[in-house]
Amino acid sequence: MNAQDGPEKSAALREARDIVAEQLERLRALAERERQELSALAAALRHVERELDEVTLRYRTAVQRRRSDAETLNKRMTELRERCDALTRDVDTRRGGLRQIELLIRQIEMSSSALSNTGAGATSDPWALALRSQVIHGREEERVRLAREVHDGPAQVLANSLMLLETCYSLAQQQTGEHAEKLTVMIGRLREATREGLSEVRRFIANLRPGQVAERGLVEALRDYLRTYSNTYNVRVGFEADAAPRQADEVEIVLYRIVQEALQNAHKYARGAPITVRLVHQANALILSVRDEGPGFDPREVARRTGKSNWGLTSMRERAELIGARLTVASRPGHGAEVTVVLPLEHTG
Repeated sequence: MNAQDGPEKSAALREARDIVAEQLERLRALAERERQELSALAAALRHVERELDEVTLRYRTAVQRRRSDAETLNKRMTELRERCDALTRDVDTRRGGLRQIELLIRQIEMSSSALSNTGAGATSDPWALALRSQVIHGREEERVRLAREVHDGPAQVLANSLMLLETCYSLAQQQTGEHAEKLTVMIGRLREATREGLSEVRRFIANLRPGQVAERGLVEALRDYLRTYSNTYNVRVGFEADAAPRQADEVEIVLYRIVQEALQNAHKYARGAPITVRLVHQANALILSVRDEGPGFDPREVARRTGKSNWGLTSMRERAELIGARLTVASRPGHGAEVTVVLPLEHTG
């Protein structure tokens, strides 16, 4: 009896592994199908957003020039905005569902690894990695929720205010007299301030969203973000990336967010200086670096003067630690600043 316990147990484990492998294959196929459908949905959203921007610009021009097609353009703009909102909700819902499926896949993979019971190369508790994944995805879901609330709240208020100001500005231009001229100037300034505020809010919303990382991968998502950043702030941004295999979604999301944080800090402190982002794939590590050619600073002096790091380092370090990476900052006055993240590949699972 005892002699057969070992073989019976091995056979049961083999059967369990086969069952898990079959379910994993089905779930991975489901996740891939969801990614493709989400990618198509996101592409449709981008198309509608571009058309909405174009129609909005045409509407503003029509209002300013008092053309008869202003009302038609306004109706089209409203239709596109409603379509954009509906697609945004669909994309967010599908993306959330995909994340849950991917999390389930990761958890089953952890269980499969435990069934194998090899212990080889296990540098971290697999369930701790799963918990970290949940934390990262939870943060992303909160950012998406916040983006939706800002879009439906402040952004909508500013957009409606801007349309009213366009009408007021057009009416003021039709008046005559000294007071009418002053009123036109004041409304014009208010209109420009509201337009700039709306642009800032929209950039804020865009930065909150995950930037198509899960659908397109880290490299392509970064390429799009850096292009937008360069155009928005008129800054030269170089990007160099080695060919590297995809990492787990939570790993790529964290690296993407670190680049965002580093570039926003560069925007505040580097005064429009050129920026270079590199993603280097080595045999046992993935190295991400963000360097600006700005005035630089003394990290120890900044910490001494403020009592803490005020360069967003705490947030970036916390993100890096969640995926088992190490983040360092090198800078000195007159020599720019560089943020470097070193991710041991064995920690990505």
